[in-house]
Amino acid sequence: MTPALLTLALVAGAPGIKDAPKTLTLVGRWECTALTIGGKADPQWKGLEYEFTADGTWIIYRDGKDLGGIVRKYKADPKAKPAAVDTCETADGKFSPGIYRLDGDTMSMVLRTSDAGRPTTFDPAEGVMTFEFKRVKGKD
Repeated sequence: MTPALLTLALVAGAPGIKDAPKTLTLVGRWECTALTIGGKADPQWKGLEYEFTADGTWIIYRDGKDLGGIVRKYKADPKAKPAAVDTCETADGKFSPGIYRLDGDTMSMVLRTSDAGRPTTFDPAEGVMTFEFKRVKGKD
């Protein structure tokens, strides 16, 4: 076998290059599976979905319907420890500080409801809303 044919045979028989691991990202649509407000379980999570877009806006859905009317913005810093997210859904442009954690197709998020600064833990507590989400397949 010539060197050129040997090279072709080796390349053809080599295992395929694996796809690069998918980077975990906040961008996508997320179905809420649990919510606590001020440390207490809250049933508002039923039918609630958040969608974070690549252009820095986010959409709230209730039972599949877009709860439009205002432009919601967010800023995320996935390199912060823990990852930081700031959300805004008010006309005054004031952002609420939060944190999030991604684990495959699940996400935990804590958003501040008071002026006490960015949360530092994922534990339910007074002054924060604690969410658990599952990624909605086919809508991200």
